[in-house]
Amino acid sequence: MGRQYGSAAAVSYEEGCLSFTAGHFDVDMIRQAIIQYRRSGFHHDPLRLQPLVVRAGAWLSLRLHELHEWNQGFFSLDGGTVVIHPTASDTVTMLPVDIRNQGGSLVFSAAENLSGTLLVNLSRPRQAHAPVQLVFQGCALQFAHYDPMTDMTLVGLVPEYELPHGWVAVRLDGNPWRIDRAVQVPGLDRPVLRREWQADERETVTLSLPG
Repeated sequence: MGRQYGSAAAVSYEEGCLSFTAGHFDVDMIRQAIIQYRRSGFHHDPLRLQPLVVRAGAWLSLRLHELHEWNQGFFSLDGGTVVIHPTASDTVTMLPVDIRNQGGSLVFSAAENLSGTLLVNLSRPRQAHAPVQLVFQGCALQFAHYDPMTDMTLVGLVPEYELPHGWVAVRLDGNPWRIDRAVQVPGLDRPVLRREWQADERETVTLSLPG
């Protein structure tokens, strides 16, 4: 079966946010939805300031260079899935993502040529219990470091390094995986708290955030 693309009926405007509820959406469909609601009297200027909410049943597929229009933030996951594909880019793209009550999934596709870099700032309520998955495709191994001084966890990025191990890194508050094992990492003059995950038979690493 092919992809079931979303329809206009699957997009609504709620409390200043465009809400996607069913089907597959790409950046052209998102732009069309924004234009439609601007004509109805709802508008945010510029385009990158339009908040988007991805609800259960919705699947947003975006390329790295397309995220420059929304790198001010305003991406919210509330049960849906966002798939991000790497593309050639000379800049580092920052993407804040807010996790709501229903959780959701962030999927990062495999990259043959690591030319672009994505840094995701993932935020969610401290007492959240909704399932959240970070899926790294084409990845033999993924790791996370916890810094107790800042109470922050970095996935795919070694502390004090400027660029991630692959093409994407994720920042989270707290220590969701309770990382407590100190290891010595080449290039660092002190041990760091680190945890590693091996890929499955599909060369995919899936990290589940505990509630």
